[in-house]
Amino acid sequence: MKVRQNTSPADVLSLANGVCGFLALAVAAELWLGKRGEGPAIDHRKLVACLLLYAIGMLCDVLDGPAARRFGSSGLGSALDTICDSISFGMLPAMLLLARLHTNHQWQVPLILVACAYVATTILRLARYARGEADQREAAVRGVAAPARGDFSGMPSPVGGNCVLAVVVLGPPAVVCVCVVALVALLLVADFPYPNNTAVGGVFVGVLLAASFAGLAGLISLDVPSAMALVGLLPVAVVRAGQSVLRGG
Repeated sequence: MKVRQNTSPADVLSLANGVCGFLALAVAAELWLGKRGEGPAIDHRKLVACLLLYAIGMLCDVLDGPAARRFGSSGLGSALDTICDSISFGMLPAMLLLARLHTNHQWQVPLILVACAYVATTILRLARYARGEADQREAAVRGVAAPARGDFSGMPSPVGGNCVLAVVVLGPPAVVCVCVVALVALLLVADFPYPNNTAVGGVFVGVLLAASFAGLAGLISLDVPSAMALVGLLPVAVVRAGQSVLRGG
């Protein structure tokens, strides 16, 4: 596994802009430098509402591709995906992470740092994917061969968002939260092939979404889809990254 080194100083400044926006939202929500209560900054009812909106957003993300193929595209799809996914799969999970661990003073700084790293790497991963799609379109226009896109490169942003939210719901010790989110941030920008098997992956995503909506409806514990997300998604990325390291990147 290797982390790509082609990020320019201008890219770093753009990412800093996004991170500052995230921190400003956290301050506005009183998750950082704000008033501190005795309990978490978000109760169960609000968490369920946020998770429900996230699940609906994920369902829309799954369906937008088929909809574009069926009804045609305006040409804005790649840009819209990058912007909207940065919000739903980047900022929202990071905000909920800070909200759930708001009162953990000992781990506040590490949590803020990994939340910022997660937001930045999600944006960077989405931008790189959008650039890859743009290269594909340009190659098609020029009539030249383009690289195959059978696999994602690095962990996809929805997978990262699911893993971070799983940590938020399961609520392990703060040190575990920091380590898992830091690992997810690294995997988002690491250069390794992530499988894009529509048959197996589609079934798993469908089952995960069904379990998520069942949990949000109170039919099962929210811990069930959260554990499914971590056990079914994170090890795949870790194994793929490990294989890439063994092959020398």
